[in-house]
Amino acid sequence: MKKNKQLLTVMTMNPLFNPFISFSLLKKALLDPNRIKKKSVEQIQQYKNKAFRKMVSYAYSVPVYHQKYKKAGIHPNDIKTIEDIKKLPFISKDELKHNFGKNILPKNYNQSNAYAYCTGGTTGKPLCLYTDFYTVVSSALIPLRELRLLNIPTKNLRFVHIGNFNPNRIDLLSQQLFEKYLGFLHITKNQLNLDVSMPLKDIIKKMDQYNPDIIMTYPATFQHLSYLKRNGHGKNIKPKLCWTGGAMLDEYTRTSVQDAFDCPLLNIYPSVEASADIGFECYDGTWHVHDDFFHLEAIDEQEKLVETGKRGHIVLTRLWGRGTPIIRYTGMDDWVTLTEPLTDSCGLTTTTIKGGVEGRKRANIILPNGNVFPPGAFCFITPVLTKLQTFKVKQYQIIQQDLHHIDILLVIDEKLRNTGAPVEKIKSEIKKIYEKKVGGEVEITIKEVDEIPREKNVSKPPPIVISHVKSERL
Repeated sequence: MKKNKQLLTVMTMNPLFNPFISFSLLKKALLDPNRIKKKSVEQIQQYKNKAFRKMVSYAYSVPVYHQKYKKAGIHPNDIKTIEDIKKLPFISKDELKHNFGKNILPKNYNQSNAYAYCTGGTTGKPLCLYTDFYTVVSSALIPLRELRLLNIPTKNLRFVHIGNFNPNRIDLLSQQLFEKYLGFLHITKNQLNLDVSMPLKDIIKKMDQYNPDIIMTYPATFQHLSYLKRNGHGKNIKPKLCWTGGAMLDEYTRTSVQDAFDCPLLNIYPSVEASADIGFECYDGTWHVHDDFFHLEAIDEQEKLVETGKRGHIVLTRLWGRGTPIIRYTGMDDWVTLTEPLTDSCGLTTTTIKGGVEGRKRANIILPNGNVFPPGAFCFITPVLTKLQTFKVKQYQIIQQDLHHIDILLVIDEKLRNTGAPVEKIKSEIKKIYEKKVGGEVEITIKEVDEIPREKNVSKPPPIVISHVKSERL
């Protein structure tokens, strides 16, 4: 009798024993991974139309969205296709922050099934949203799709993730839910999570013992690890693929890491608000959007849609999941240039992010003549180092102090200082190329430093580009 009672308790607590959840997840596991590869653009469009109508109906039951749609005179019945998205108002990060709690969940939602997760809060107070077990498991299918499309066998794959695992982070929540409800599948036994704030020598030692097939971390962390790898650490680390996201990857870092680890280093586009990767980079260097899971738009500073092929700030709509819906969300701050769905040389036909994500709007470099460089378009160091055939720059950072002063910080590998191109030659060439780009009104100063520290109260590595000039100067 006691055993039967325990079994009943487990069945009640474990969402997998809910046939609606388990059947839906099984269906997703069978159909989701191959959809963007096997379906035509028209079929994906039909799928998006249906998914979008469903999400708008769901959002209409969420107070913060219901109030906005009602004020705009929009009802779910007005939404027929994804093209009707233009009828809906945008929603900002501040609106979701200020409405945290019952206002960002459907009315009568059972909050015992909801889990709060938060962004890192690097720009101030974190944004906290809600998810559920179904959404978390669904999001885990996206990297599996990416690995399949990259022709990497997923069976017994050993995975290392070096990231920020602070409480309420989506990564940590996912791990906890998988261990709690899917522990019998031993899914997490092949994943090693390491906190990015650990000493790098400790990180590479643990990786060496684990011998991962996939490594995922920030570009700056990869740069440090590649330096250690070149200097004799991590001899057993022979990955099939390195994945990076959460910060801008410059070509110098990519080349350095690929040389050290002897495998491709590719971008993914993860987002806390999206609960998953929005897109990924294929071997041919194209950033593919998961068109069946997300719809992307781009807007200018006045929140007007920009033409396809023009640079703008990303607007995110998630076409799946429960908890807090994300529809026409403007809070991600990233520069992107979106294309129409096109067939790439790798064989995939998707919307693409031309040239990749170009960094955060708040890191724009603004020149006295009014020209604006997104951070990704202001990294001119790679051509210099490639031309001089050197890896002796361990790390660099570009800081715009004000409209007329830009500092470029270089960390030099002391073991390589006296080999190859002289350090003074490197500094001179870097200064020359930046002076040419910014004009005579801006002073470029090249500084050697021992290290580039993290930003205060931030555990992730320092950004490549920092600007202290406010965009209001535009």
